Amino acid sequence: MKKHTILVLLVLSIALVLGSVAPASAASLHMSANAKTHVLGLASRVDFTARVSRRSSVRVTLYKGSKTLRTLKAKKSGSKYLASWNLKDSAGHKVASGTYGYVVTAAASSARKTVRGKVSVPTAPVAAPLPPGGRFVGFYVSGNMSSASGLNTIESEIGTRAAVVNMFVSDSESFPTDRCQVLASRGSIPLVTLEFWSVDGVGVDAINNGSRDAYIRSFADKAKAFGGEVWLRPFHEFNGDWYPWCGTVGSNTPAKVAAAYRHVHDIFAAEGASNVKFVWCANSDNCPGTSANAVENYWPGDSYVDYVAIDAYNWGSAESWSSWRSFASAVGGQYQHLSALTSKPMFIAETGCAEQGGNKAQWITDMFNAIRNTYTRIQGVCWFNVHDTNEDWRIESSSSALSSFATAAKAGY
Repeated sequence: MKKHTILVLLVLSIALVLGSVAPASAASLHMSANAKTHVLGLASRVDFTARVSRRSSVRVTLYKGSKTLRTLKAKKSGSKYLASWNLKDSAGHKVASGTYGYVVTAAASSARKTVRGKVSVPTAPVAAPLPPGGRFVGFYVSGNMSSASGLNTIESEIGTRAAVVNMFVSDSESFPTDRCQVLASRGSIPLVTLEFWSVDGVGVDAINNGSRDAYIRSFADKAKAFGGEVWLRPFHEFNGDWYPWCGTVGSNTPAKVAAAYRHVHDIFAAEGASNVKFVWCANSDNCPGTSANAVENYWPGDSYVDYVAIDAYNWGSAESWSSWRSFASAVGGQYQHLSALTSKPMFIAETGCAEQGGNKAQWITDMFNAIRNTYTRIQGVCWFNVHDTNEDWRIESSSSALSSFATAAKAGY
C-alpha cells in the first residue's frame, strides 16, 4: 500500500473517533420543568420536577427580583430530577409570602438548557389556638376529610370554629398528610386516633417486641414532615374489652399496654417529631370493672403524656343493654381518677348522646354546665357527630339539640 493511502486512512480514522466523542450541541439537550407548592400545615414547601433528555447536572436557582436567594441541586429519581425548597434562603431564614422566580438549569458536557418560571409562596395557616380563658369544641365527622364541607356546615350551624377535629387511622394506613393539610388550612388541629388493628390475635406484644417499629417510624417521619401541630391518640379506650389493644384482651395486661404506649412515644421522640402531642385516652368506664383493670394501672408517666382524655357516651335506651345516664354519671368517676393521676390538660375526646330515653337538648346543656361548674379541668369537648344505625349522635338530630349546643359553644361554656 502506498504511503499517501495509509495517511488518508489514518486521518479518516482519527476524524471518525473524534466525531464519536465530540460534545453534543445545546440543541440536543431537551428539558421540561415545573414547580408545585404544597401546604403542609405550618411547613409549606415547593417541589421542582425536571425531565431531561439525557443524564445531566440539574440545579434550581431561586430569586426575588434581581437577588439570588438559594441554589438547590436536584437529585435523579428514575426518569426525573427532583428538588425541594423549604422556603428558606441560603442563610436559613424563612422567606415571606409572595411570588418568587426560579431557573432550572440542566448541563451535560457543553450542552445547557434552562427553564424559567415563577412560584407563589402562600401565607402558612396558623393552627387554632386553645382559648386561654375559654374552652374549645371539636368534632368527629364521617368521611375521609378530603374536603371540609361537613365541618363547614357544622360551624355555620353553631356559629363557632371546630378547634380540634378527630379522625381514625388504621395501622394499615400511612400518616394522613392530605387530611391533616385540609384541617390545618382551615385552622383546626388534627386529632389522629391511631388504631393498631394489626395486633389482633397477637396482642400488644407485637408493639413491645419491635416488630411494628418500621411502620411506627415511617408514620412519625411523615408526621414530622407535615410540620403542623398534631394530637396523636394511640391505644384509645385501653381500659375497655372491645379492641385488640385493650388491657384485658388475650395476652394483654395494663402494664403491657402502658409499655406499648411508651414505645410508640419513644420512636416519635427519636425521630424528632416534636410537633406531635400525645393523648392518653381512657374510656369513661373500666370494662371489666376490676381492680386489675383500674385506669391507674395503664398510666405511662407524665413525661409521655401531653393531654389526658376521656371517651364518654349516653346511649339512652337505644340499645337493649343501655339506659339513660347524665354526663356527670358517665364522666365523673373517671374524671376524679385522672385528676389524681396527673395535672396534664384534660379534654373529652369522644362524646355523644342518643335521642331515645330522655331529653337530648337538656343533656347537652347539662354537660356544658357540668364542665363549667364541676369538671373545670376539662378544656374541650370533641363531639362524635355521626348517625349510626340505632343512635343518631349528631348535634343536629333535632333543632332543640342543635340550639343547645350552639348556645353553649358560642358562649365558650
